[in-house]
Amino acid sequence: MAEILRGKPIADGIKAEAASLAAELSASGVEPRLAVVLVGDDPASGIYTDSIVRAGARVGVSVSVSTPPASAGEVAGALSGLSGDPAVHGVILQQPLPEGVPADVVEELSPAKDVDGSTTRSAGLLAVGRPAFAPCTAAAVVEMLARSGIGVAGRHVVIVGRSPVVGRPLALLLLRKGGGGNATVTVCHSRTPDLGRHTRGADILVAAMGRPEAIRADMVGEGAVVVDVGVNRIDDPGASKGYRVVGDVAFDEVEGKVSAITPVPGGVGSLTTALLLLHTVRAAAAQSGDADGGGGAR
Repeated sequence: MAEILRGKPIADGIKAEAASLAAELSASGVEPRLAVVLVGDDPASGIYTDSIVRAGARVGVSVSVSTPPASAGEVAGALSGLSGDPAVHGVILQQPLPEGVPADVVEELSPAKDVDGSTTRSAGLLAVGRPAFAPCTAAAVVEMLARSGIGVAGRHVVIVGRSPVVGRPLALLLLRKGGGGNATVTVCHSRTPDLGRHTRGADILVAAMGRPEAIRADMVGEGAVVVDVGVNRIDDPGASKGYRVVGDVAFDEVEGKVSAITPVPGGVGSLTTALLLLHTVRAAAAQSGDADGGGGAR
């Protein structure tokens, strides 16, 4: 049977690391602070923000929430102000943004405080191998593999999905020289002909295309490692909520064929908040001049 790579134990380890570093910073007079900018009334964004506030309190990161009016100028002003505030070490702009607020308002953020790797400057720094924070979901895949003892160096990683928050930055992270990198990476997507021909050749397969159970057993090689990033709701009249959450991989089909696999829910998604907090603490360490804080990209 495949090893099930569950996210909670790994997330707990990341939070413990964040708490330890936060305590060291606090002892030296630096209180790590994350600012969440929440625009509009998207219910999922509100729930996620609440979870960040609770998790931050447990690890020693102060989390403030700003709710500027839903206009481009107001949001840009809020981001610019937080970016220039020396008491704030990390800033995240919650998505999705309401109509009338363009996505490029996030460019007001400094890369040093862009702890979810949302700006084009952060993306550019990551692309050329300079210190920058990667999007937390992409970083979560790297951490899931590394902290599960699954090396990627010299192995063929196939990523299905090319989004700017998962597929593209993940490819860059895996290609880096050094720990967690040195993989040979193939990036596929919805327009890739004969997708199964590519996925069957993967030592490690990352599914991040946003299509429920699109990766079937005949598309996966024997003994591969499968990381499922997808989170999809599908109708299920028999479920208590009328739907169930599945990944991009047909878990029940694939589990018996692979050496390790992440579940959905309970896999990669469990790590994102923990990494957001760890990035914030590392940003605080870097901004305070703590060379041992580990600031910068993972």
